[in-house]
Amino acid sequence: MPGSAEDARRPGRREGAGGPGRREGAGGLTRREGTLAQRDRILAVAAGVLAERGFERARFRDVAEAAGVSIGLLQNYFTTRDEMFEEAFSQVCHQLISRWHEHATRGAGPWEKIVGLVDELTGEPDLRGHSTTWLEFCASASRHPRLRPPVLSVYSSWRRILVGTVNEGIVLGAFAPSLSPEDVVDMIDAVVDGLHVATAVRLPGMSPSRFRDLVLHAARVLLRTSDGAEDAA
Repeated sequence: MPGSAEDARRPGRREGAGGPGRREGAGGLTRREGTLAQRDRILAVAAGVLAERGFERARFRDVAEAAGVSIGLLQNYFTTRDEMFEEAFSQVCHQLISRWHEHATRGAGPWEKIVGLVDELTGEPDLRGHSTTWLEFCASASRHPRLRPPVLSVYSSWRRILVGTVNEGIVLGAFAPSLSPEDVVDMIDAVVDGLHVATAVRLPGMSPSRFRDLVLHAARVLLRTSDGAEDAA
């Protein structure tokens, strides 16, 4: 998630409102491609600023300084400050969903899919930053109804992927849960959310590998996996 936003926020040369990509070089980006690339970079920076300052306190100036561009350039891309941050919010959520769908469609067994999803979740280069960003996104969404759809979309997509994987495992005999697939997934989600909090506040002993191991252990217990599935982790 937002782990990539940190790289994008490194200060650079301040660009004016004229926008990027005004020249075209051999083998280089066209004007439109350069403009879209710059806009995406600004959205990634805005997501990082949003995570640090919250929706209420984040400003155009914060993003301009972090991205090394002028406020005029930001206003060339976005009519209002709210428009910019809402789009940045949605972009991060959509990126998460795309990554999960990629893992879910790979040709692997149901337990391997779950392991892959958990690895994707806990394999962020900056997991603490990712957890902090996600918690801030959820907190902002709790206060601003227009921010809720992207967050709810992340939850529903994650839940749909996991429920489908659990059902597949039951059919194949790899899982034998005593609860419904929906209840199993809701309990796994509760574990994940709790570990995001523990990671964000730097709970002693919490690390990406421990986060991963605890989620997978909870999944094994809830799914009552076969021995072969446990060995695959």
